[in-house]
Amino acid sequence: MNSESIFVSYSSKDQPFALKFVKELQDMGVNVWMDQLGIKLGENWDNAIEDALENSNTFLLFISPTAVESQNVQDEVHFAIKEKKKLIPILIKQCDLPMRWQRMQYADFTKDPNKGLKSVMEFLGLETKATKKLKEVLSLLGVSEHPQEEVVAETSFVSSTGETREVDLLISEKEIDLAIVMHKRGIKKNLQLIVFAAILSVVLAVLLLSLGLGIENKWLIIAGCLSINLLSIRPFGGIKSRGRKIDLIGLLKLKRDRLIRVMNKIAANEIDNFNEEFDTYITI
Repeated sequence: MNSESIFVSYSSKDQPFALKFVKELQDMGVNVWMDQLGIKLGENWDNAIEDALENSNTFLLFISPTAVESQNVQDEVHFAIKEKKKLIPILIKQCDLPMRWQRMQYADFTKDPNKGLKSVMEFLGLETKATKKLKEVLSLLGVSEHPQEEVVAETSFVSSTGETREVDLLISEKEIDLAIVMHKRGIKKNLQLIVFAAILSVVLAVLLLSLGLGIENKWLIIAGCLSINLLSIRPFGGIKSRGRKIDLIGLLKLKRDRLIRVMNKIAANEIDNFNEEFDTYITI
């Protein structure tokens, strides 16, 4: 398998469509690797898939509800993004996308299959080779060949090397808001731990007094209560850390607004830097 091949990631339940689609691409001369077609007799599946994924420079992903839930597909997507593969995400069934997948602009085969197919063909340099047979494969999805009235966003493909500079490459405002909510929930849990430690120390003091230790053993009681309250140190530090990150994320939101206003002039690497900065702030 050469370095120009395309790795295909899909859910096993989407295999009929994925297999037919890939075979049509292969008939057009595209070097596509799919486990059902690329693993030879006697080969170890895990090793073959890992080798194919590492040696491909383009990653074709068929997105569906079962693909989103598949741990194998999630691992493959994570690797592809990490290794800066060129991405060809294709939505074949409507579903809720994981946070990181929302950053990928995809070809939508569910609303306008012809337009989505044209985008894929253009990306592969095959815009004049979209055969009737390949269009017929779309019928496996049970969608109409005609676009719906709903306006479909222009499709582009995201390369992690920063080759495209659309606003969609930036962390979305929704993701930023979700990150703030996540940290606020963490602060609430830490406060609950601190309150629990305080109540536990009071209960311990009452218990020791009830055992007849008396005031003369107050240092023993104090030591026990302090030991319990040591449990509050980490949650307290967590509250401070999360509070600071909420403030930083708020500033990041303002920064995002400024970046959008100058998007046509912004350098591609600044988008990557912005996204990496966000990833730092959501890390627990």
